[in-house]
Amino acid sequence: MDDPCATLDLPRSSRETPKLIVYDLDDTIWFPELYMIAGAPFVKDPATKMTTDCSGVEVRVYPAARASISLVDTHEAFSGTKIAVASRTHRGQWARTLMSMFDIADDDGARSLAQCVSFVDIASGTKKAHFARLREASGVEYEDMLFFDNEGENCVDVAQLGVICVHCPGGMTADAWNRGLALFARVRG
Repeated sequence: MDDPCATLDLPRSSRETPKLIVYDLDDTIWFPELYMIAGAPFVKDPATKMTTDCSGVEVRVYPAARASISLVDTHEAFSGTKIAVASRTHRGQWARTLMSMFDIADDDGARSLAQCVSFVDIASGTKKAHFARLREASGVEYEDMLFFDNEGENCVDVAQLGVICVHCPGGMTADAWNRGLALFARVRG
């Protein structure tokens, strides 16, 4: 399998770099969605690093989600960029547990998804409400944010705030990442 990180674009300048990159969780960072699984306790196999729910169903991170988060977390081009998650779910504890279990890099010094994320808003309600809270917590204006979500309706709602949004049905892909950076650069650059 090709390295998804190798196909991810970088911003060309600091003006074209979002200050906050926000990901939805269910079917954007991982699959299956939380409502589709049996739930906790979750188990991570130390040998395979596979994470399963209490019935043995694997919950997996999309390769491009892992690669893009790792890129933002480690690459100097994103030194002024923070990562956030905005997830609309009633299963917030499950989401937080999984975030702490997923390694973002495959080496021994891997940080968990939870360690890479600076701001977390997991709650029921609208994505607009999530973004109002993220804006308050981060101090980042909407126009300096880039958002990835598998649900088109969420992208439409959040775009009304001035956030650059990328619809990624079926999960985060390198193409969605590259489209997001290009759109951000075109609108904000």
